[in-house]
Amino acid sequence: MSLFYYVFVSVLLVCAIAYHFRNRAQYPPSPPKHWLLGNLLDMPRTVDWDKLLSWKRDYGGLTYLTAFGQSVLVLNTPEVIKDLLDKRAKNYSHRPQTVMVGELFGLNKTLVFYDYNDRYRTIRKLTQQVLGPEAVKKYQALQLDIVKLFLESLRLDPDDFRQQCRLAVSRMILTVTYGLEIKAADSEYIANAQHTSETINQAVMPGAYIVDLIPALKHLPRWFPFTSFHEVGDYGRKLVFDFVTLPFEYVRRNMANGYAPQSFVSDLLADPETMAKHGKHSEDLIEDIKWTAGAMFSAGMETSLATMLTFFLAMALYPKEQAKAQQEIDTVTGGNRIVTFDDRPNLPFVQALLQEIARWHVVAPTGLPRRSAENDTYNGYRIPANTVLVPNIWALSQSVIDPGRFDPERFLNSSNAQNPYEYIYGFGRRICPGRHLADNFLFLFAVNTLAFFNIDQPAQLTEGLKMPADVVFSPTIVSLPEPFACKIQPRTDAHAEVISSMAVQ
Repeated sequence: MSLFYYVFVSVLLVCAIAYHFRNRAQYPPSPPKHWLLGNLLDMPRTVDWDKLLSWKRDYGGLTYLTAFGQSVLVLNTPEVIKDLLDKRAKNYSHRPQTVMVGELFGLNKTLVFYDYNDRYRTIRKLTQQVLGPEAVKKYQALQLDIVKLFLESLRLDPDDFRQQCRLAVSRMILTVTYGLEIKAADSEYIANAQHTSETINQAVMPGAYIVDLIPALKHLPRWFPFTSFHEVGDYGRKLVFDFVTLPFEYVRRNMANGYAPQSFVSDLLADPETMAKHGKHSEDLIEDIKWTAGAMFSAGMETSLATMLTFFLAMALYPKEQAKAQQEIDTVTGGNRIVTFDDRPNLPFVQALLQEIARWHVVAPTGLPRRSAENDTYNGYRIPANTVLVPNIWALSQSVIDPGRFDPERFLNSSNAQNPYEYIYGFGRRICPGRHLADNFLFLFAVNTLAFFNIDQPAQLTEGLKMPADVVFSPTIVSLPEPFACKIQPRTDAHAEVISSMAVQ
């Protein structure tokens, strides 16, 4: 063969090798890959606090993982999150495919799992009409009534504070969403809602079902081995459908009869301008409203509960901060009345305390993942289409001086501690639409619990519970503290009398 042929082939080979390594270098920093498995073993199936921190420490703002053709990009800093999820929201506001809860449970009909499209934007805009910062003020009196019920239940049965918290959140979400007048703890709606929420949260865990790892398995017949997920999917679909449909139809019946308390659902359905605007598509809109309302419970239940339980844990562990907050509250209220929203501007330490609780242990350490719709480049790195993006919220919460120290003062002085409310509710065009409602309720819950109760270390342990100092948090998408004991009692007899008098009004 001619010399020209060998030279030509050699040049092509060199170019191919150079192109290969150049393209490899364009991907973001990554842990070492296994020759066959890639980064499969680096993809934790539960939340790994140390790994989340090490990714930021070792690789900076971006950590890139890939296995079997699926790429995952972990976003470790506020700057990267803002650049991608905020400034490039059109490309990075989609959701990854979720077979079990999305397709088999039917939750792909909800706002939480919609891709970023016209349908998402329409229902999101309507949601903002009734859940924006000004709109939620109409629910303040209702939320205060629910807090009064909570305080009375805590006075009567303080040892079961975990269930009292769950009950209070359930009441708040169902009342605001559907106008349900719920006082009984054993309400059928509450029981159904809580069971549905628990089932969803178990199914949404990464790796919980093989069909989420290998979506093609959903096409296998039911008699095939390892397809028990079909049965789980059938059960979950019926559970979700009933929960979404029954309270929604309750509201529609009340509206048809001329009486429906103000709620998220009734406000949207009763808006003639909204219905007229969608014309012949109004039935589609009604269906979207129904499923969005149903998603409000599953989206808000576990996160609010986790925050409330973390509050009790922190107060039992840090009595000095608790006492300082109580002193501030007494200065404002005189120590003999319930705290209202009007008092909030006069309680700077309490607000800093709640910020530190939100930072001290973020309840959603990795948030809900996103998906890139198209190929992109960022700071010279390639980000392939359909990459799953995970915001490293845990790393954000730990990016303060002495992150292990519980210190509300960090939010009152001139430190550069990032306000946790800038990251705990999500980012960009998928920021939690119910965040103002949740924030208002959690403020009322915490400040009035502090106003009327002392939260201390327990004198003795009940079987199955832990001391506050021994508690660890669940390594799950929504992270809750393990069951623990604490001593909860009214601060004085006078405080107990005020609670009792509010309960009978």
